[in-house]
Amino acid sequence: MNGQEDHAMEWLCSLLRPGAYAGVQSRVSRWLLTIGFLGFLTVPVFGWVQYRQVQSLERLTTQSFSNFEWDAFKLELRLMSLRLALLQALTQPQAPLALAKASNEYNLFAAQVLLIDKGVSREAMNDQRVFQNVLAQSLAFLRQTDPLLEEIGASVEPRALQAIFDETGGLSVNIYHLIQQAHDLRSSRSVELIRSVGRINFYFAALSSVVVLLGAGWALFALRDIKLLTRRRQELDALYSKADFNASHDFLTGLANRRLLYEQLRHAMASSRRHGHCGALIVLDLDNFKPVNDTYGHVAGDRLLTEAARRMKQCVRDVDTVARVGGDEFVVLLAQIDGPKEQVLEVAGVIALKLLHVLAEPYPVQIAAPQANQQVVHPVCTISMGMSLFYKDSLTVDQVMLAADAAMYRAKRLGGNRVEVAD
Repeated sequence: MNGQEDHAMEWLCSLLRPGAYAGVQSRVSRWLLTIGFLGFLTVPVFGWVQYRQVQSLERLTTQSFSNFEWDAFKLELRLMSLRLALLQALTQPQAPLALAKASNEYNLFAAQVLLIDKGVSREAMNDQRVFQNVLAQSLAFLRQTDPLLEEIGASVEPRALQAIFDETGGLSVNIYHLIQQAHDLRSSRSVELIRSVGRINFYFAALSSVVVLLGAGWALFALRDIKLLTRRRQELDALYSKADFNASHDFLTGLANRRLLYEQLRHAMASSRRHGHCGALIVLDLDNFKPVNDTYGHVAGDRLLTEAARRMKQCVRDVDTVARVGGDEFVVLLAQIDGPKEQVLEVAGVIALKLLHVLAEPYPVQIAAPQANQQVVHPVCTISMGMSLFYKDSLTVDQVMLAADAAMYRAKRLGGNRVEVAD
């Protein structure tokens, strides 16, 4: 008889001895008590896991989780509005309203800077170097700009306005980097929370598989939370995609906004220098949009702008960019046009005349009538256009925009419904 058989026989004999069954029963009872005690200890563990899951998921959807990103985006909007107002004041030196608008936009920008300096965004991003640089640069800009504003009286002082406009250039780039870092920070925190919940759910599922009797119901909760987490992750991805689109496109027309236009223009001008391509920038302004908007209402005006944007997209190539940069002001960027400047001017002129013809056609707009549900009117809204070319030169983005904008205002002064080429 080998060793294993001897061991089995000794164990069987131990069971047949008096009191052996009671000993086995006692050991089984101790094991059952131990398992029951461990199962009882898992109840608060399950409760803690559920609490952490709910806490993490709720934190993903709270408004305070993204306040710092929204504050950075509002700061960029205020700076863009200030730069636009300063540009209008420089191009319209005889317009007192332009100076008043620039002063008002500066006050709004200063208020936003002070709000960020004293708000919760400082606590959320104070350890970020870009945030510290932007805040310090913004406060320095305010200290430098206040004396310049005192030099501007009732009339526009070009030197002071130009100095303020130049100061905003570098600040705009840093604020754009701040928005990117705020977006990345929020995304990384979201991913960290999602991974944390995922790890908790994994431990939760493992514990449920061990404690079968006590964990069966909790396993269902874990599956429910995983499903909820997946749906929240999909919603979060969709929200980020929508936020990225809205950050670079106009909410009404779906066209590119000023920031995306400047980015595309910088790429086009860089490509022009490297590959010898030529390009054109056309600034368009609807001549009589305000009377139409005042007569038929803002809803009709929005529909007219949407229809005008659709017509513009049909007149250009897929590689071209159509942007809305103001209320009734649009910009068309024609990039990658081969040939000398004369040929480029001819191609851009054909597209400009096509835009002039297409946008001058009546717009079918539905309005609310007093005695009927809907009434269709057909207002006519002509356009004034200014065009500037760029080719292997040292012009900056602002100079190209300023030249096209000045040509557009010249077209307006000449009666509108025409296109003027920058000198």
